[in-house]
Amino acid sequence: MSRFRTFTPWAFLLLPGAGFAASVTTEGSITVGGGAALLDGDRPAFQQFTQHRKDGYGGIEEFRLTRESDDSLFRFDARVMPGAGDYRLVARFERPEKYHLEAGFEDFRVWYDGSGGFFRPTKTSFTLYDEDLSLTRGKVWLEFGVYTANQTLIQLRYDRRTRNGSKGSTHWGDTNLVGAPYGTRNVVPTFYNLDEVTQTISVDAGNESKEEVKWHVGARYAETELNNKRHTRRRPFESADRQVTTKDGTSTDIFTAHGYYQRVINEQLTVSAGALRTDLDSAISGSRIYGQTYDPVFDPAYLRRQQRDEGYYHLTGHSDLKQTVLNLNAVYLPAKNWSIRPSFRFENQHQETMSEFMETNIGGGAPLPAIVEEVEADQKKKWDEFAQSLVFRYSGRDWTFNIAGDWAQGEGTVEEERILHTGVFTIDRDNENTRTMQKYSFRTNWYAKPGLTVSAEYYQKRNANDYKAVRDNTPAGTADRYPAYITDQDFSTDDFNLRLSWRPAPLLSTVTRYDYQRSRINSNEAGLSPVESSRMVSHILSESVTWTPVNRLFLNANVNVTWDQLATPAYKFVLNSDNNYVNGTIGGGYAFAKLDDVYVDYSFYRANNFVDNSALSLPFAADRKMQGSYVTWVRRQTEHLIYTLKYGYVTNRDVTWAGRNDFDAHVLYAKVQYTF
Repeated sequence: MSRFRTFTPWAFLLLPGAGFAASVTTEGSITVGGGAALLDGDRPAFQQFTQHRKDGYGGIEEFRLTRESDDSLFRFDARVMPGAGDYRLVARFERPEKYHLEAGFEDFRVWYDGSGGFFRPTKTSFTLYDEDLSLTRGKVWLEFGVYTANQTLIQLRYDRRTRNGSKGSTHWGDTNLVGAPYGTRNVVPTFYNLDEVTQTISVDAGNESKEEVKWHVGARYAETELNNKRHTRRRPFESADRQVTTKDGTSTDIFTAHGYYQRVINEQLTVSAGALRTDLDSAISGSRIYGQTYDPVFDPAYLRRQQRDEGYYHLTGHSDLKQTVLNLNAVYLPAKNWSIRPSFRFENQHQETMSEFMETNIGGGAPLPAIVEEVEADQKKKWDEFAQSLVFRYSGRDWTFNIAGDWAQGEGTVEEERILHTGVFTIDRDNENTRTMQKYSFRTNWYAKPGLTVSAEYYQKRNANDYKAVRDNTPAGTADRYPAYITDQDFSTDDFNLRLSWRPAPLLSTVTRYDYQRSRINSNEAGLSPVESSRMVSHILSESVTWTPVNRLFLNANVNVTWDQLATPAYKFVLNSDNNYVNGTIGGGYAFAKLDDVYVDYSFYRANNFVDNSALSLPFAADRKMQGSYVTWVRRQTEHLIYTLKYGYVTNRDVTWAGRNDFDAHVLYAKVQYTF
């Protein structure tokens, strides 16, 4: 129960505030609830899907207390669910337009499935550790705000966020146990251990009490400490079995200052301006070390080493990023129902990064000697971007129109150096980059008649990226040439959507929406002809229906059908990626009597796109079916007492993993709520 001690001093500071007023009105509620599941199948997959602990959970789901007088307000909210690892305590006292004080604490778990891959041709998979993984996310905050005589609000806030625990990774390890002729495949499960803390102090001041002038300024300082590890096992149960621990130690200090000012010049013209300044300092450390246990110390003669086991240790580095953003905006009303909204934005970034580390590798030959080299790497980035936007709007009684154009032009440089301790430059690059963007959109609404509205929108977006290698010492035709061999890459997107809202009867309403999107990427590499490297086409059709045939009964249904295809010239290895799926919900409620209500809900998801390309590469896409059915009974025993009982049946069929993540679960949940 130590997690509550952090909050206790703040609570004692705030709770007495409710007694400052002479006459106080008190109201609130307390809800006690809990649930569990009868599970047949994979536990980690079930917990990740439902975000509930299989073994059960229960406690105070919600406690809410409000004490109000003529000149003060006190609120207290609590949630204590030990089985679910879910806690929340928040207290706030305020005197409207004078000051407020708030303190809070949150702590909750997020479940993950740590399973690795599955190689279908030989039915090969690995279970190396408990795949029931979870992270605990926490937050503590304290905020104080006070109003000055002219109603300027000044706020001071402190936040502390944490993330601790384990989660799965798709950076899978390799194995040769899939059998001939498939060779080596990466399907061995990998997991992260995370330990992250971020502390933030912010100060804000602003005044929006006047219609003519509004302003806000603020500053924030944040400090983040990351001590994360990724544990990978390579070639388990083979003669080359070894383990790799990659450590990421990052410490960042970020200071930001921002502000905006808005002024109404007259009834037709309003102008505003904003600015942001960011300074980010980062220090990095870490290692990637092979051994026979997790968290090993580097040993040049470690057991079962293999040629090209590349790693590093004693990593130290520093990065400094400075960013400035300025924007100007205006709203001009030339005539009734018309508005023109121009805006301008400028951004400047400058970043310098330096790192030093000991690079390790294993050479060939019978001794398999360790190769250790001291390496230094430096990088400098500069970027300037100008962006403009112009929007025309018309709002009539039956029609509205919105026509907008967005443009951006950016240019910058990237210098990279990688130097061995011998003074040899293995990388020496200087790239000049330019980027332009254009986006044009049109949106309209037609209010055809009461209960019938038609909306349509279309936009076209084009991005052009040009890269020029001013200096690059890597030889052409080698893997290290990246990214210098890319000279031009253009992106284009066309999107159209149509929405129909219709109420054919007083108690029946429908919403129909169709979306179409086409995106293309055209690439040009040095010495090669331009090629369309990918093309994606998406069709999305959704329908929503709500019907209340009688006062005691309501029904609703939602369905979403998506047809999504990605084509690429590298078809032989990655195939065309289909992401077609159907998902939806059906629900309803019926009031049996004055005290009892019954609700029914059903949800489903179906994707059937799996293509087994194991002969050449990894399989792609998914074949999965998920369903959930729930029945909820609510009894309003008295004006202050409510009982709720819920039963659900949830299923998952994951053909992609050949049933390893399948489950059937009976879910039970109950709660009692008392209001006062």
